[in-house]
Amino acid sequence: ESKYNYKDGKKEGLTENYYENGKLQFKRNYKDGKEQGLWESYYENGQLAKKTNYKDGKEQGLSEAYRENGQLAYKGSWKDGKKEGLSEVYNEKGQLYYKGNYKYGKLDGLEESYDIKGNLESRRNYKDGKQDGLEESYEWENYAKEKRVLSSKINWKDNKKHGLSEFYRGGQLES
Repeated sequence: ESKYNYKDGKKEGLTENYYENGKLQFKRNYKDGKEQGLWESYYENGQLAKKTNYKDGKEQGLSEAYRENGQLAYKGSWKDGKKEGLSEVYNEKGQLYYKGNYKYGKLDGLEESYDIKGNLESRRNYKDGKQDGLEESYEWENYAKEKRVLSSKINWKDNKKHGLSEFYRGGQLES
C-alpha cells in the first residue's frame, strides 16, 4: 500500500509505502515536488534501515544507515547533495571499518581503513579528491595475525607518486 499527496501535479507533504505485512517500508516528505526534511526507510521486520535529511531536493545534514539487526553501518554528513565532513562505515561486528573526510563531495584530508579486528590497514591523505601526502599501509606481523606492522610509506602529490617510497618486511625497512 502506498500513500502519496499531490499539489498542482507535484508530490507534496508526507509519502508512505508499506510492505505486504502492513509494516512501514518508507516515509518521505516533499515540498513543491522536491525531497524535503527527514526521509526514513525500514526493513520488513520494522527495523530502521536508513534516515537522511533533505533540503530543496538535495541531501543535507546527517545521514545514517543500519543493518537489519539495528546496528549502525554508516554515518556521514551532506551539504547541498554532496558528502561534507567525516563519513564512517562500520563492519558487521560494529567496529569502525572506514573513515574519510569529505569537502564538496570529494575526499579531502585523512582517510583510514581498518581490518575486522579493528587494526589500522591503511592511512591516506587527500586534497580535493586526489591523493596528496603520505600513505601508510600495514600488514600482519606473522601468521598468527595478532598485530599489524608497517609495510609501506609512499608519498603522493596530485594523485601521483612523488618523492620517497619505503617498503618494509615484518615492520623493518627493506634494504
